[in-house]
Amino acid sequence: MGVICTITECLWKVIKSENSSGSKSEGMEEERVALDKAKMSRGIETLDKFVTEDEMIYAFSPITMVSLGGYLAVSHFQNPSTTEDIDVIIDPELQLAMVKVGRDLGFGEKWMNDSVALFVSKSACESIFEDAEKQNIILWSGENIRILAAPLEWGLETKLRRLSTKPHHLKAITDVEDVLVILNTLIDQNEGPLERDTIRKLNRNGFDVAIAHSVLDRVAKTYQERYGNNPFF
Repeated sequence: MGVICTITECLWKVIKSENSSGSKSEGMEEERVALDKAKMSRGIETLDKFVTEDEMIYAFSPITMVSLGGYLAVSHFQNPSTTEDIDVIIDPELQLAMVKVGRDLGFGEKWMNDSVALFVSKSACESIFEDAEKQNIILWSGENIRILAAPLEWGLETKLRRLSTKPHHLKAITDVEDVLVILNTLIDQNEGPLERDTIRKLNRNGFDVAIAHSVLDRVAKTYQERYGNNPFF
């Protein structure tokens, strides 16, 4: 099972000290590569094969990861067509493998990363994996790696929360697009609109501030303009 982890300073010292023609100088911002569905599949296939080369990692295979954000949007909803990285909650044994694959394919060291883990508590992580298994939206499955879509309600919550706390974030426009697509899917599953107060109080961590009413107002207006009905009641 995947667990929450962050890339420690010690780990990054090991990574940066490796000899690589594609390595960056200390302090330089790594150039991001636009990843479409084909590139992401190529990267994950390479990672899947790489797992067999490391006995310590292979012992834990098959390894399950949970992904939200760009990879879910591109691979499952086909909206948009590219993303700059794949956000996952991962097993720590895969950290170095992901960096090496990114370097080898020219996708950059952060093509797949667990930065989202910084915002999720351990108990929330466990419930995310449990709900992802129940939801069973399989984004990718290979011999050694399986990637499940994060629970759609949590994906919706993370997007709405960022729109609440960082309304002028660089990804605000794509966040709104993701919210509309996820909302439409949940409404179809529910066979009707969702309870607004329930959505506003989505709180996987249990300690985050409620989603702003102004954000839900904006989302409801945009949703109605696109789909012709109010997403909430």
